[in-house]
Amino acid sequence: MKRFGVSLPDELAREVDRISQELGVTRSAVVAQAVSNFVQTYSQHLRDGHRCLGAVLSLAEGMEVVSEIMEEYKDLIANYSHMHIGDRCLSVFVVYGDGKRVGEFLMGLSEKAVKTLFTPLE
Repeated sequence: MKRFGVSLPDELAREVDRISQELGVTRSAVVAQAVSNFVQTYSQHLRDGHRCLGAVLSLAEGMEVVSEIMEEYKDLIANYSHMHIGDRCLSVFVVYGDGKRVGEFLMGLSEKAVKTLFTPLE
């Protein structure tokens, strides 16, 4: 088994602790399961040469956070919707294109947004 350190935002670390306590497992088990899910999605959809169709939800503190990423990856965005939820912005994207670029788009959004979710559709 390989060991390495991971830095998490405080709130996420608290959630990992809470879940591990509720399930009676280690933090490592919770993190390993989450990483396993991401790796499975990545290896099936977000790889070079795969034509990926998916839906992306992204919650951000403001539209300017998302605008720069959108411009860089506009060739992938087949459709886009934006709405205001309180003082936050919810963006819904339908993306289609090379899986590696879709993965880069998702990681770019994830770094700037409060939360980003991806659902592969094909």
